Amino acid sequence: MTQALPTRRRLTALVAITAHDLAVAALAMGGAFMLRYRFEAKPTPYAAGEIATVLFVAVCAVVFPVMQLHRGVWRFTALNDILRCARAAIVANLVFLPLLFLLNRLQDFPRSTIAMSMAETFALLSFGRVLARAWAGGNLREAFRLEDRSLPLAVVVGSAEAADNFVGAAHRSPEHQYRIAGIVTLDLREAGRTIRGVPILGCLEDLGGVLKAISARSKIPASVIVAEPRPDRGLLEYVVAAAAEAGSTVARGRAFNGESAALAPVGAADLLDRPPRALNLAAARALIAGKRVLITGAGGTIGGELTLQIAKLDPARLILFDISEFNLYSIDQTLREARVPGRWRTELGDVRDRARLRDLFERERPEVVLHAAALKHVPLMELNPIEAVLTNIAGALNVAELAAASAQALVFISTDKAVNPTNVMGATKRVAEQVVQALTAQTLMNGGAAHAAVVRFGNVLGSSGSVAPLFERQIARGGPVTVTDPRIERYFMTIQEAANLVLQAAALPAAPGEAGLYVLDMGEPVKMEDLARQMIRLHGLRPDKDIQIIHTGLRPGEKLFEEIFYAAEDVQETAADGVLAARAQVPDWANLQGPVEALLAAAGARDEATVLAALKALVPEFQPA
Repeated sequence: MTQALPTRRRLTALVAITAHDLAVAALAMGGAFMLRYRFEAKPTPYAAGEIATVLFVAVCAVVFPVMQLHRGVWRFTALNDILRCARAAIVANLVFLPLLFLLNRLQDFPRSTIAMSMAETFALLSFGRVLARAWAGGNLREAFRLEDRSLPLAVVVGSAEAADNFVGAAHRSPEHQYRIAGIVTLDLREAGRTIRGVPILGCLEDLGGVLKAISARSKIPASVIVAEPRPDRGLLEYVVAAAAEAGSTVARGRAFNGESAALAPVGAADLLDRPPRALNLAAARALIAGKRVLITGAGGTIGGELTLQIAKLDPARLILFDISEFNLYSIDQTLREARVPGRWRTELGDVRDRARLRDLFERERPEVVLHAAALKHVPLMELNPIEAVLTNIAGALNVAELAAASAQALVFISTDKAVNPTNVMGATKRVAEQVVQALTAQTLMNGGAAHAAVVRFGNVLGSSGSVAPLFERQIARGGPVTVTDPRIERYFMTIQEAANLVLQAAALPAAPGEAGLYVLDMGEPVKMEDLARQMIRLHGLRPDKDIQIIHTGLRPGEKLFEEIFYAAEDVQETAADGVLAARAQVPDWANLQGPVEALLAAAGARDEATVLAALKALVPEFQPA
């Protein structure tokens, strides 16, 4: 039933177009004949005119379908369609003339009528199509665009409207990269027609066959361009799989501004299918605008994106703190090249160095502090637990003590690996969560006014050390792609969304001394095996054929499935879309301080066995894999 309705609509449209075009043919020939006899003194031979008109309509009934006049979608008319009308008018008249000669030797039929008929047929066929184009698009010039046939081939996938928007913008763009070989539509009723002279080659189910047919003709695989502005995950996965089988790459039309069409390769982030968020920029701006803001780890993936987003919220001053000279240089250059307004200062230093931090706080007097500096690579931290403790716990303690005493707000970036951790990195971040919460509550009793937001989330796709860049490098080398276990799953989100939601969480209303624990809504976990296969397909390659996937086994500290909440945490929605609050009892700093200081003393003494024992004592649920 679902296929019958579009078929019926197509049939109705075909009948209407055919009736229009044949009526135009009758009007053109009859009008040309009558007009020609206006210049003759003798009476008009109406019978000869009727014979000529009937024969011409019969000829057009054959020629027009052969010339594919019926295939054009009128509201998407382009110059290609106008030229097709011209060819149809010429061919129909040239076929008509010898047939009329055989019928009645052109009795009472002036030869000059043919020239007039050609012009009138072309004008009338074009008029309706151009009018429909102008009515639909509001721009008559849109009907007079011709495609550049020197460009490489591409197939556009999308609804008729999305395809029309992309093809039109691509034709106008001076940096247009492709010649559109055809359109694969999401609307079954449009199949077999044309848009701006570009043929609709089939429906989504036909994409694989369409790509293989084009590749067979041109000997070069055609690229695929997804024209939908917000394609869902299912559509992208289907397109990527079909393209990979044909050896084609996939790109997305990112922006159509009326004059150009920007293209970008489909990346792993496009396959996450993250829902659009109702982001409250006003709340984030209220937190940041006019304030002095310190970001630790400012040159890292999350810290760098936080820096870029905060710079747009009118801070009075940005203080960028990082231990990596190169990372600090890179974020400084990014801000300069983007011509970001406002003032910022780059500060090289280590969050372990309390004296360095104290000097920085006394000099810059930050009002909002975002602590993103951390050691995060799980297998490396298993081999270097002392370094993990000193950076992730001692660093967080140093920043939290100074911020709680003098700043208005502290934001601590945590991780889902802090929940029931099986690795040193996760355990150190869990202790750091408790340290930040306990210290914030403690300093309120000592006259502090800061509130804290501990923000916990999963993997950031594309961050340094994450799996997506690793897969990209392995694919570029020709494989194999390594996946630790076919069952392993992870939560992912994009860098931009993670940073934005961190600011949303930080801006939630909080009382002085409150240390809220917030968890970003990570959606559904993604199987690493599926991600690897999709990334291979994104390069126009076939998993297990062009690129092999091998399983290497879980690494030290790694677990199959990540969690984002403890069972004891009461999870509630917040006013920020995509941010959840995890309510739990905040530890008392008086009870936590002694064990934490003992842990840090053991780390300072480089006593690894005592460090691990103290870490397990602080995080009883810590069970190494």
